[in-house]
Amino acid sequence: MGSMEDDAALPFMCGVEEPARLQYDWGSRVPLGTYIVQQMADRARVSATDVPESLYGRIDPDALEDLFRPLVDGTPRANGEVTFTFAGHYVTVSSDGTIEIESELGRLKRSGGNVLLTGDVPADVFDELSAQFLGEPEYGRTHLFALYGRDTDTARGRLERATADTDHAHILTYEAAVRSATEVRPQNRQNRPSVTPVVGSLDEFETAIVDDIFELQYRQKGFEPGQLRFCFDSLQFLSEEKSASSVEEFVRDVTKTVEDVSGLGQYLFPGAYDSAPVRAVEPLFDGTIELKVGARGPMQRWHLHDTDYTTTWFPL
Repeated sequence: MGSMEDDAALPFMCGVEEPARLQYDWGSRVPLGTYIVQQMADRARVSATDVPESLYGRIDPDALEDLFRPLVDGTPRANGEVTFTFAGHYVTVSSDGTIEIESELGRLKRSGGNVLLTGDVPADVFDELSAQFLGEPEYGRTHLFALYGRDTDTARGRLERATADTDHAHILTYEAAVRSATEVRPQNRQNRPSVTPVVGSLDEFETAIVDDIFELQYRQKGFEPGQLRFCFDSLQFLSEEKSASSVEEFVRDVTKTVEDVSGLGQYLFPGAYDSAPVRAVEPLFDGTIELKVGARGPMQRWHLHDTDYTTTWFPL
């Protein structure tokens, strides 16, 4: 493997937009394990020699093949399946030769989850990635921003980048309780999105976020997986002003709510990935996107927690 700058190629990732479904022929001379790895490499558009780990490190493919291969007289094995993780993917092999491959990233996008965005990079890089996470406009997303220490123009700019429908976009802003409630009023602009200041404690801000998520779910008569796109910005300011225990409790409660409605949440924490504040909250998320700016421009790599896999660096 080359240097970080040399690794700016396509990541080993397939089954993102939808799970890849394959049919293995038990009469094939190609071993099952070889077939799986080659098919994944082809779909990821990388060489089989660039596959980042050995399949034997996750499962014994020979034993798997023996488990499901038809009997000598041709009698099929009893119905069954085995699922294992491999290089950031979930691989399910069935006794009828059906194989389904789904990347953890794809599963998060389809079924919902919570992702940490971090790195020591300019704000514009965060804006670009955050806008990508708002999703394609044609799918009728509902967007909710919760801003802590950030201006509403931050959210407006990202919505504009994503060409999102602002009629279905909502912004909550945290205002410290020292300000009078008469000084902070909802912004009833003719142009959307709606903006609602929340004056009070962090607990009150959390309550407002949770209530808004369930209210939006009620209005939609339920969310499809990934329909709600939630953005919290910024964990950096929150961590600087609140205790570690308060931050952890807040993040746990909000991420659970997003997960309960099958939403996809993004949480921005500008700062070095290996810094203590970032590492303190990273385990609370399903995945982490680490950002940097290299010779080839803005780069990203994914740390996928459930499959315990880190991609190579690739362009934003």
